[in-house]
Amino acid sequence: MNNEVQIKMAAKIYKCRTTATDLFREEYEQRIDPYIKILKGVMKENNETEIKAVLRLSNEAPFVGNGMAEMMLMAAMVEIIEPSKK
Repeated sequence: MNNEVQIKMAAKIYKCRTTATDLFREEYEQRIDPYIKILKGVMKENNETEIKAVLRLSNEAPFVGNGMAEMMLMAAMVEIIEPSKK
């Protein structure tokens, strides 16, 4: 995967966090927290990186076909990698 593709993917993933923060505003922290906990748990359980854990979860219920949940997983991944300034 070349740098341009990686940068475009990163931009899309960060856009998920921006969308979630815009959507939930003051409730964002409380809404994202469960997704962060789930993602960290899967990462630890499977000794995986954030992206591998997101890919694993996105193929499992209740995330499959649930655009909001998938967006929140992506936002949680960004929060783990680079937490929002609070």
